[in-house]
Amino acid sequence: MRIRKMLIAAIGCAALFTPALADDMVSIDGHWISASPEAQGGIFATREFHIEGDRWSVVFLAFADEAASQPLFRIDVSGDYVIGGPSATVDAAYEGIFPALRRDLTALSAGGVAMFAGMGCTLEEGVVKHLRDEGCGFLPPLMQAMGEYDLVALREDRLYFGDRSGDLTKARPTALTPFPLVRK
Repeated sequence: MRIRKMLIAAIGCAALFTPALADDMVSIDGHWISASPEAQGGIFATREFHIEGDRWSVVFLAFADEAASQPLFRIDVSGDYVIGGPSATVDAAYEGIFPALRRDLTALSAGGVAMFAGMGCTLEEGVVKHLRDEGCGFLPPLMQAMGEYDLVALREDRLYFGDRSGDLTKARPTALTPFPLVRK
């Protein structure tokens, strides 16, 4: 009887953590890429998402120029996700939670090394830094910020996430980013 109760409790807990889409949300499964380099605070970036079932991953590439020919750094993040109900603040958007299970940073040039050195973080060009226990620059370690509260919207076959200007580890954004992702 005790084992039966433990199994029921375990299955109940697992159901709470089973990623799923809200009933009226269209699937976001697929390979999504930035429509064009995105101007973000003095750098330009591209994002490449792979979303399948309950898993997501993103490669964020930062560049010194709009043509995306001068790489600075790369961020790789992956984990599980859950899409909940409609956003109370953004029309046709849904609330999402994106826990990260892996977060890595790689400087891709001397410029990327210098950028993070200016934030007190030592990197070697081309060497991956795993950010599990220790952060680097503006990137927190997984053990302090395991995921983000986000927004998700599909509009005209373009995928939008929430605005990145706030701390998404503490609060959900109140607007969508102006930078869409397109299916590859």
